[in-house]
Amino acid sequence: MPLSLPKRPPDDEQRLVVLQALLRLGPCTELQLLTFMAEYDLMNYFDMMIALQDLCARGQAVREKRRAGYLYQTTEAGREALTLFGGRVPPSVKKLLEETGPDWRRRFQQEDQYRHEIRQTERGEYELTLTVLEQDMDMLRLSLTLPTRDLANQLAEGWPRRASQIYESVIRTLTEEKE
Repeated sequence: MPLSLPKRPPDDEQRLVVLQALLRLGPCTELQLLTFMAEYDLMNYFDMMIALQDLCARGQAVREKRRAGYLYQTTEAGREALTLFGGRVPPSVKKLLEETGPDWRRRFQQEDQYRHEIRQTERGEYELTLTVLEQDMDMLRLSLTLPTRDLANQLAEGWPRRASQIYESVIRTLTEEKE
């Protein structure tokens, strides 16, 4: 029996799928875009990166240096290409992006605004650094030393839901007048 290779979409279609994703998901990093693509088995890392590089070279997407990598987004030329050739994007992909895009967009915005980092210290403890960012600037950075990775993970998981409340509490507490 001959070996059957999986059908690979044409490069133009891949570029259009990436453009459509960037338009619906909003500005995102390579990792965020890859997470989305992998979740729905739309494209592998190498094809996505080739498409992104080509889109940037054509001026249909731009790549902006950020603190932790690059942020990609569509340009006017990219939106124009979608207007002209968007019919080549499979309807199932368009539907998927319409239905899931807003949730992914919110998720990516939250990831960009509320970050955490866990590292093990030389003493075996875990240092959890929690950050609130606004326009790529630290608004709050909080470091905690914790006894276990599980506790660090638990606190990191709750960080996005509670970060604004913690930020407001710190500001309020520090600006209170002495009694």
